[in-house]
Amino acid sequence: MRLLKWWRRPSADGQKSAESALRRAQQALQEAEERQPAVTEAAGRLRQFRDENHFAARFRATIEGRSA
Repeated sequence: MRLLKWWRRPSADGQKSAESALRRAQQALQEAEERQPAVTEAAGRLRQFRDENHFAARFRATIEGRSA
């Protein structure tokens, strides 16, 4: 009988918590996948602005006679 007290199955509460965490993770993944096109578009715009700003800085440096 002592052995049976030591060897117990995991509690149902732990299983429910794990299932709930899994559902939340799956929902977060789905939401992230739905936002992906907007994130990609925003990243492209930011990259374009950075490139344009870099070009402007190099152009300005050339006009002013210094290296960029």
